[in-house]
Amino acid sequence: MSIHTLTNAMTNDGGHSLLQKTMMLLARLSEPFWFCMSFLLFLLMGPFSAVAVLVGLCTLAKENKSKMIEPASV
Repeated sequence: MSIHTLTNAMTNDGGHSLLQKTMMLLARLSEPFWFCMSFLLFLLMGPFSAVAVLVGLCTLAKENKSKMIEPASV
């Protein structure tokens, strides 16, 4: 039996290696994972994100108006 025949016998799983199968599985699970993660973070941070927005708006309102010059239109 030659090495070529042994290699073909070991990888006769439809042409996909274990790494390729794992990567395909991760690609399929990636979108649901990020959906669930962002949903959970939204639930956790939802009420508190308003505080960060209000602090940001107050900081912008207190900034020196002379620094906030719009560029000349072309």
